[in-house]
Parts: sequence; C-alpha cells; structure tokens
Amino acid sequence: MPYPVVTYGTADSEARVKEQLIMKLQDNGLLSNEELPQFKYNAVAFFNKQRVGHQQLRGQDRRFLQRFIEEKFSEIPRPDFVHTVVDQIEKRAPNNRCIQVYEDIMSVLPRNEQQLASTRANPHRNPRTPFSISRATLGSIKSNAHLIDTLASAANLHPATATMLRGEIVWSDSQPWGARGSLGMFDTRSKLVSGGRLGRDHMLSDVPNNYVRDHLMNFINTELDESRQENARRAVFSDLTPAEIEQYSKLIMEVPEEKRKTENERIAQIAGDGTFLEAHERGDILNQALALENVDKAVDLTPTSGFAFRDYHYPRGIKYSVIEPGLNEPTPEEDANTGTDIDRDCDQIRAMIAIFITNTEWTADQFRLKLSGVKRQELTRFLEEEGPWKGDDKIFELTWEFFKKREMLGLPITGTNTSEDSSVLQERDANTTKHSSDNGNNTNAARKRTRRG
Repeated sequence: MPYPVVTYGTADSEARVKEQLIMKLQDNGLLSNEELPQFKYNAVAFFNKQRVGHQQLRGQDRRFLQRFIEEKFSEIPRPDFVHTVVDQIEKRAPNNRCIQVYEDIMSVLPRNEQQLASTRANPHRNPRTPFSISRATLGSIKSNAHLIDTLASAANLHPATATMLRGEIVWSDSQPWGARGSLGMFDTRSKLVSGGRLGRDHMLSDVPNNYVRDHLMNFINTELDESRQENARRAVFSDLTPAEIEQYSKLIMEVPEEKRKTENERIAQIAGDGTFLEAHERGDILNQALALENVDKAVDLTPTSGFAFRDYHYPRGIKYSVIEPGLNEPTPEEDANTGTDIDRDCDQIRAMIAIFITNTEWTADQFRLKLSGVKRQELTRFLEEEGPWKGDDKIFELTWEFFKKREMLGLPITGTNTSEDSSVLQERDANTTKHSSDNGNNTNAARKRTRRG
C-alpha cells in the first residue's frame, strides 16, 4: 500500500502521519480494529503522563471518556505518539522480525533535513577485518534489519533490546568522523536518530552492512553470556565457516583498546556503575560520552584576565564541596572568594571538563551534580558547542567557579585522584591566605560575561 510524502507541521499532515502509523501497525498484525480504542487510550494516557505528570484520565462516564480520548488523541504531538507506536512494536512484534517490522512502520515518518551534511566520506565503509563484508551470494546477503533480527532470535533478545541495539548502531554511524559538531541525537524512546553526519535523520539503511556485522560481533563478544555466544555467531554469520567465525571474533576483539571502548565503559565514565533510574537514560549517557570524547583537549589553557565577569546573583555560587565527589558540605578551606574576573573562555572550560573527567576518578554525573541543578542534556549541549563565546551562561560560570576553587586549593584538573586530593589539603596550612581573582565583591557584579574593551 503506497503512503504519500507528508509535509511536516500542519495539523492535517500530522493527523495523516498518525493514520499511516496505525495502518502500518495493522498491516503488520500488531493492532486489530478491536484493540484500536485501547491503543488510543494508551496513547492519551502516555501523553497525559508526559505533559501533566499523571496517567489518570478524567471522566467516569464511558461516552464522555470516549469523546475525551478522541479529542485528546488529535492533540498528541508526533514524538509522543511515535513513542506509543514503538511501545506497541516492542510488545507485539516477534523478535525474529522485530526490526524489519520497525523499519517498515517508521518508513512513513517524514524526514528532517534541516542540517548541513558532512562532506567527509564515511570511514565505516572500510571493512575492519577480512570477514566484515558478507560472503553470501548476491541476493542472499542479510540486510541490516535481518542481521539484527537474526541475532535477537538466536540469542532470545527482547524486542526492546533489539530496537535499542538498532538505535545505538545507527547513532554510532551518524557521528561525523574526526570533526566536532553535527552529532546525531538518539531518542531512546522512539529509537530514532535525528541529524548527524548526513545532515538529516539517520536511518538503518544508511549504515554500511559491514559496519553492522562488526558491531553485532562486538555485541556478541562483550554483551552476551558465553552460553549464547556460539549459537548467536553461527546464526548471524551463516555465510562463514566455523573457523572463519572464530577468527572474525578474535579480530574484532584485537582492535586497539582506545578504538574498542565498549558502551559499558562509556556509561561508567558518565554515570559510574550504570545503576541509573530508567533505561531511556542510556542514550542520553552515550550522547554525552561521545560529546566528551570530541572536545578539543589540546587548547591552550593559559588564563586570560578580563575575559568575562561572574555575576553571583544568577547563577548562585556553588554550594557543594569541590574536593571529593561524595563530599557535600564545603570544607572551611573552600570558603574562598573566587572573585568576579572570569579568566577562561568557553573552549578552555570545555577542555578542562573533558580532561578532568577523563583523567580523574570523578564521573561526569558526579561533576555535574556539583553544579547545582545542571541537567545531563544541558551539559551535553555545552560540550558539543565550539567557540570561545559559545556556551550556556550558567554552566560556563559554575564550571569556572568549580575549577577556580580547586585551583585555589592546590588541586589540579588532572593527575590526581580523590585520595591524593585529600593529601594535598592535609599538607596545606589551615591559615593559608585565601586568594581571589580580583578585589571585587562576589555579590556586586554588574555584568555577566561581558567582553572588556
């Protein structure tokens, strides 16, 4: 059944997209006419929960409730509705064709092409091993979706795990090679990737087949328990002999350590042991990990007096200790006047954050929580920007204050761990004179980040 291209933005076009998504669910046997009222109820309940903070729907009378649901259903924005559609896919699609069904249903969504595409060639097209490119005959090569479905079936993965794996592969391929900016954004509910290297929404069909194969082999090696690995490898890589599969597996694991950083390691750098509250945080964490890796750490960190002014009216000064992650109350040594003369620019601050998190025991979350209310996505956006004046005022000023306090305490941004930080403080004279960036009063700054002439 053909589905016409829909222009994004108008109420009619949005309604048509919803109709197409429902028709696709029905075409794939995931939604019957009898189930449609409950599906709409679930969509409205999800929308209410996201926007209002609760899931209860008003009205006890059935006729009133039906009218209410139909009215609210038409108001649901596309992103929220897509989340409900994906939830239906993950609940109803069999894992041996979950991704193929997902791709078919999502094909009706209009594509966002607002960003400029990278002119760099995709290095993922280059095979990493002699076995990366399928040896099956033309016409028998498993598609990207078929590869993931084969793994999901062989390893008995839940469809939600399969769709997340698909999203992570697409997100990884969307990143610009060797250049900052234009990072694809991974929506961990819809599993869609917007923007990135191609300057438009990134799709599974954009990913080179050999890159998907390599990614799945690495997933099998690192994420599956040993009892499931052999069966999964033979099912996914049925074009290879057992000896070739074994060699392929070893070659993937021999990739240099700095290029083989696992997702779990990236998560650990941001959130510690990974015991975050909800599964959808995984994508946000991986986005921040990549943004952190892409920060230019080689910038000159020499202070420049008079770059900007610190206004302590907003944001207020840091109220937590900057010495150790688990230390909340500031120590007496931290009661120092950092002044109002900000002597670093945004690029320097970004580099200091990246160096600090990469070379100390602090996680990105532990650092972020010291900044009093900065959200993970806000910090990610700050890290992704480039330019001495490009960055959120609040994060810029609070981070400068964080490192200025550590500098005044004699704690460098790299080369020490928390126990060594404590040792540095123990060697300090308790009556050491507290230094300031200037002689101003913290609470009387007249301007924020205003360039001095």
